[in-house]
Amino acid sequence: MMEHQGIRWGYVFLRAPNFLSGDDRESLMTTAVEMYLAGEPERDVKAEGYEGRVYTDQRFEMLGELGGQRFDAELETMQGRDTATFLVNEQTRGIGGGGFSRN
Repeated sequence: MMEHQGIRWGYVFLRAPNFLSGDDRESLMTTAVEMYLAGEPERDVKAEGYEGRVYTDQRFEMLGELGGQRFDAELETMQGRDTATFLVNEQTRGIGGGGFSRN
């Protein structure tokens, strides 16, 4: 496997419940990116506003012209059960199987 020397960058697209705080949404996005970079298929998560798990089936999905690896979260919150979905899109060439983006 090629080692990457330098900066890896990309985008994260998130669909999550509105009642989660900004910190909770940021924590979930950070978890998905860490899992993407480490190649982890599943991770338990817990924060002030939720607990549950984030997982991936390593599917690639598109959002407009950008695509990325899909991650899903099953959450237990103070409002009841809910879900979140992420697309982690890496723009760094040659890593993660992603192609070149015009962005």
